[in-house]
Amino acid sequence: MRTTQYLKVNARQPEQEIIHIVAQYIKSGELVAFPTETVYGLGADVFNPLAVEKIFQAKGRPPENALLVHVSSLLQVDGLVKEISPTAQKLMEHFWPGPLSIILPSQSRVPEIVRGGQVGVGLRMPSHPVALALIEATGPLAAPSANLYGRPSPTNAGHVKQDLDGSIAAVLDAGETGSGLESTLLDLSSGSCRILRSGAIRVDVLEEYMGQKIDIVQAESLPQYIMKCQVIISENEEDLKHKLDTLNAQGMKTGTVHIAGMPRHKIERESIVYDLDLSGQGVSLYSILRDAEENGVEILVFAPLDPELARLAPAMMDRINRAASRE
Repeated sequence: MRTTQYLKVNARQPEQEIIHIVAQYIKSGELVAFPTETVYGLGADVFNPLAVEKIFQAKGRPPENALLVHVSSLLQVDGLVKEISPTAQKLMEHFWPGPLSIILPSQSRVPEIVRGGQVGVGLRMPSHPVALALIEATGPLAAPSANLYGRPSPTNAGHVKQDLDGSIAAVLDAGETGSGLESTLLDLSSGSCRILRSGAIRVDVLEEYMGQKIDIVQAESLPQYIMKCQVIISENEEDLKHKLDTLNAQGMKTGTVHIAGMPRHKIERESIVYDLDLSGQGVSLYSILRDAEENGVEILVFAPLDPELARLAPAMMDRINRAASRE
């Protein structure tokens, strides 16, 4: 096992000497975790297949899963894709930098291991100053989230350490990220427009901007999160109280996740209480899941989810359902 270097960096004005140190790791074929405005990413030189292969090894990620490429400028995009369509150009100008990933027809110079054997390559320009500074110093980075495959995505350097300590070269520690929801993934590689992953930018926002309906396609069978605690969703307030009373009577250490905007009733004997805003503001879902694990919570119970609120936050609901145990 190697020693992973953790370097604290100013989130708004990253120190160039620190960026230089980490950029050298990338240029020598190593892996570096870095913050974006959504979650921490795990970066490798996109044009170095051996370095990219280390991502799959470190994460335990299936080799057929394509990786997103993070860029810091449209000039870098020109070196990765065959062409930028008018639709893509319009979306990039409006939503970049930001949590929108766009798949376009790839140039052959992008390694097949990055593309997962597909004809397109997924591109994203993060808005986090640290991410942009790093990519500016290294060039485009192949970068999925910096966690073990199937684990909740990391929203701080501590989460990265939990999963990848000793298996990557360095972590740029800029504190907590933003929403904690991964980017929305939009496929424009075949001429049509499809959502392959709901994320931080809502589909209805994209549809309103583009003036058209967008098909939502499940690109792959996403795994249920691998959790050290059991996660369940209560059906109503009575069910929530019954579950907690029963679990606490059994001596189980429980936690409760209350949803912002929902009526909140005091439940006796709750050991840990969390508040989650379905809009992605405040404490992130992934932080809650990992904090519950660290605090030894055995059963994490979600308060009832209002259907109307859930309808307005499909990406967050998807992640909650992936965390919840199937009963």
